[in-house]
Amino acid sequence: MNKTYLLLIATFGISSCAYAQSPAQNLMPDGSHDMYLGLGVLSRPLYEGANRTKRRMVPVMQMQWSNGVFVAGMSAGWHLSQTFDQEFGPIISLEPSRTASGTSGSIQVSGDSRNDVFFPESGVRYSSAQQNRLLGLDDIHTRLLVGGFYNYQLNSNLRQTNTLVFGAGNDQRGIRLSSDLRYHLKDALPHHQFTFGVGFTLINHAYANSYFGVSKLEADRSVNSSYSAHAGIKDVHTDIFWNWNLNSSWMITSKLNVNRLVGENRNSPLIERKANVSVSSAIAYRF
Repeated sequence: MNKTYLLLIATFGISSCAYAQSPAQNLMPDGSHDMYLGLGVLSRPLYEGANRTKRRMVPVMQMQWSNGVFVAGMSAGWHLSQTFDQEFGPIISLEPSRTASGTSGSIQVSGDSRNDVFFPESGVRYSSAQQNRLLGLDDIHTRLLVGGFYNYQLNSNLRQTNTLVFGAGNDQRGIRLSSDLRYHLKDALPHHQFTFGVGFTLINHAYANSYFGVSKLEADRSVNSSYSAHAGIKDVHTDIFWNWNLNSSWMITSKLNVNRLVGENRNSPLIERKANVSVSSAIAYRF
């Protein structure tokens, strides 16, 4: 099985609880590779800004070859730099779909009309206690985003990462820039490694309108009022990565992500809570 085929499988088949960044460039001997495969559990909001959460089993994978090609979560790219302190290159990333069916099992008609919401187009009245804010909104389809990354190693422990991707949303005009500062704590405990990160996400108007906006037509057929979203900083976030090397082959890899929506888009009628928490943990085998 060649590397291109593996790259496509991993890009379209692996789930992640946050936007994946490129792994650190490892100047490996020619023809070598480093990879791990595993299975874990993930808990995250049903969609960004949702009150409810979903939990599921997910595969995990990270692969890197000596020629600079890598796969990390739902992203894949190519390190073009040959130096330790600077990393750059192209990247592709899979942006998951967003549908109303992913946020509600069933909606029951309420017997108390004081708490009901009526949809004129369908003639159905829904209980406000069971409202699904995505019902009536256009589904956002899965998109393959393309872009690039640039990382700078400030010192042996501190790394600044940037990823810019294009093509999000149904009109494929959405742009997202993620910028993070990450501190790698080495040898804090035997066999344990920790990385702490803080950063922000910047989006353009097309991206904001796709994920936070509500058109007049969507407002007429949903529980939401119409809303025009804005370009700017979408969120600030912090991450904690924890790798526990059980032995030379097996490891437990975990991640905590806390994301807080900021700016005007946090006032979108779709937002039920401004802070989002995602947690994942997996056991993996290193090759």
